[in-house]
Amino acid sequence: AVVSTQSTGTQGVTKRIIPAVASTNATIAAACVTECLKIATSSYLHLDNYMLFNNVDGVYTFSYPCERKEDCLVCSREVREMSRGRQDTLQNLLEYLSEEHTLQNPIITTVTAVGETRTVYMAGIGQLKDNVDKKLTELDLVDGQEIVVTDSILKSPVRFKLKFED
Repeated sequence: AVVSTQSTGTQGVTKRIIPAVASTNATIAAACVTECLKIATSSYLHLDNYMLFNNVDGVYTFSYPCERKEDCLVCSREVREMSRGRQDTLQNLLEYLSEEHTLQNPIITTVTAVGETRTVYMAGIGQLKDNVDKKLTELDLVDGQEIVVTDSILKSPVRFKLKFED
């Protein structure tokens, strides 16, 4: 007869995980109740926007407000103006994005005048690689047009407003 050690191994892992999940849920519930009491009774300052819970060597919690940097590429969520020359190619734009904003492999999309989304550049698509040598104006990009840039190092897309220098 073949004896499987799979079930004993699974039970051993489950015995360690389930109590950890239960205690974490209890801690989060307790923190929520504490915050409700603080708000309801106005007895103390309530949690601003972030709480760190560390349950490694005892229980330790710390709260602090997360702040946005006004000039942060991702956090600011504002449309940034990008000045480029009319003769610039897409390659020039890609180099600018990698040098100025340390993007590694940007994907560039835009919305056309008729409202359809169009991908201008994506490294993995062969047809779009041909766009690299084209001028921005040849790609139907116009002054004041908004382009959206995504990259693996960005947590969310970044929007730029294209401004052509005369």
